Amino acid sequence: MKHKTLYIYAVVLILGFNVAGCDKNDNIEVNSDMVEIDGVALQLGGVDLSSGTAATTRATVAGIDYAVNTNEDPTSSFFFLGSNNIREDWKLDFSLYNGNASGSVDGTPYDAASFTAGVYDDTNNTWKPSPDKQLLFPNYFKPHVEAWLYPSTKDAAVATDQSTEEQLIAQDILHRAKSVLPGNATESFGKKLSVQLSHQRAMLNFKFQDIVREDINEVTVKVKVGGTDYTPYSLRAAGVLEYMLILPEDTPAATEIIVEYETVGNDLLLPIEYKHKVNLGITGALGSNNCYCFTLSPKEMTISPVSVINWVTGEPVLGEYVAVTAYPTFKGPKNETYYFYYDNQLTEDGSLNGTPKLQEINFNNDGECTIKPDGRIITHIFKGSDPTMEDWNLYKLDNPIILGNTEKIYIDLETIINTLYP
Repeated sequence: MKHKTLYIYAVVLILGFNVAGCDKNDNIEVNSDMVEIDGVALQLGGVDLSSGTAATTRATVAGIDYAVNTNEDPTSSFFFLGSNNIREDWKLDFSLYNGNASGSVDGTPYDAASFTAGVYDDTNNTWKPSPDKQLLFPNYFKPHVEAWLYPSTKDAAVATDQSTEEQLIAQDILHRAKSVLPGNATESFGKKLSVQLSHQRAMLNFKFQDIVREDINEVTVKVKVGGTDYTPYSLRAAGVLEYMLILPEDTPAATEIIVEYETVGNDLLLPIEYKHKVNLGITGALGSNNCYCFTLSPKEMTISPVSVINWVTGEPVLGEYVAVTAYPTFKGPKNETYYFYYDNQLTEDGSLNGTPKLQEINFNNDGECTIKPDGRIITHIFKGSDPTMEDWNLYKLDNPIILGNTEKIYIDLETIINTLYP
């Protein structure tokens, strides 16, 4: 992914005899170089500043693609200011500290370079103090920086309604913990300085995988956290239904999290209300900068294992947590591949009239294949992945195979397949 990076351009000045700088032990002295800067430029993680190389983005977890840290994700670095420059009106707290030779960090920020509630200057793409003042960076050899970027106050409670892009982004408080600046941190400040931020809060990213979107009453989708109803943000108007929700990072992992929604009813069928408890599989709290990804799958509407990734880079944080589920094992011709179709009318793009979605079955050396099925009733078995109209008639099963009960946990298909493909 291409990361949008904003830089500052500083002018290095040799100041007069009465201006204080620092020696190699970070002791303040007179007659040293200082750096006058135009403002503070920010960046949302994902880049190794020492090399300028973008970090690896991994939006795919266990074979499922999620929107986190992609160009669809309005909180990603691609939309650092938001697709509508939402963060231009945000405030910046910026503090510079002296990390001295003893290894400790001074508790009082360097006032000439620090400020609270700075404002964005779209002319220079930087944040500046308000009211404006000249910023002077001392020649620290181990400068430490802490920064907060927030819409009104960094201590504001997380809103329960996050159904729009603006409401979602408004919950995404960004923070840099007090730490040494990378790159030229052991030298004087250079002409370019970029400060990385991370997401202070946590995110849930979940999707309705392999489900016809029109079957879900989207306005009913809620996430109940500890008894509080949250309305998540729907990422796209068509195609696969996928949501994001930002939660406080100090939310205990033991807090009950439930995804709720209803199906669409009609004159013959009443809507069905589903409630799925999300088991995060971790202890402690959700944690800053973590994203928790999972899917909801048909037909019994089960939840997939939850995977924890770094919100910015997409890399695993604590590994993947696997729910124990008894999936059916199919018996068939050794080392051969077939394609099943279920009666769930699934399509590749999630629409009603799209290309039918097939389940690939790879029988191993023992002639077995254990999978998580896309549905409960197998109606067709194909030899190829792109069946013709004639194939749909030729390879339809006379007796559909019903899954989902204990008697169908091991299913011998050899006779059926040999009959279809003599």
